[in-house]
Amino acid sequence: MTIQTKTAHASNYKAASRSAADIGFIVVHYTGNRGDTAKNNADYFARTAGLEASAHYFVDEHEAWQSVPDKDVAWHVGARSYVHKTCRNANSIGVEICMLDKAGRVRQGSIDNAAKLVRELMAKYGVDSGHVLRHYDVTGKDCPAPMVADPKLWAAFKQAVTKPEKIEEDDDMYTVYKTIQDVPDWARDCVNDLIAKGYLKGDGDGQLDLEHYMLRGLVINWRAGLYK
Repeated sequence: MTIQTKTAHASNYKAASRSAADIGFIVVHYTGNRGDTAKNNADYFARTAGLEASAHYFVDEHEAWQSVPDKDVAWHVGARSYVHKTCRNANSIGVEICMLDKAGRVRQGSIDNAAKLVRELMAKYGVDSGHVLRHYDVTGKDCPAPMVADPKLWAAFKQAVTKPEKIEEDDDMYTVYKTIQDVPDWARDCVNDLIAKGYLKGDGDGQLDLEHYMLRGLVINWRAGLYK
């Protein structure tokens, strides 16, 4: 999907230069405002300093705006205590949905666009649906409140990000990555590390011949620390 960009004020996030391998979670929020837009949220975080809060993306029923670059750390799930063992600001991307209309009703179009954006981020960073979480799942905060109050709404969102993902995997399952240059960005750090450690050798002449389903398995195991 087309994403507009207006970067938040530098005081509202942490410049970090994360690699693709550092991103293991996508966390869904809602702004809690009525009738707001993705653009006016991006504008607000860009012009206002010292908020001590931010998100990578804002989404409404018409468009998506990026406020913090993926490589940097947004302050969207910081807390004194956590429900989730490992999801933190440093290893996640925050997506804020402009979910309510002026009357406080759920805007389904905003949710649909957010699901589309999350699917693209999942594909880009190799994040599976089990690592797509609500803010509530990370810290216990009542956010996104409509999806906490109505678990069916969250279940529908998870289904929306999972079904198309399976189709994309079916399309890609026979792809063969012959060299390191062919490997997708979300898997490049993993493959380089496994080559350096001698786990991946290919044919010894620069040809890896890694099939897509094998690559996904390697990345999952690598992120779990099985090759240390």
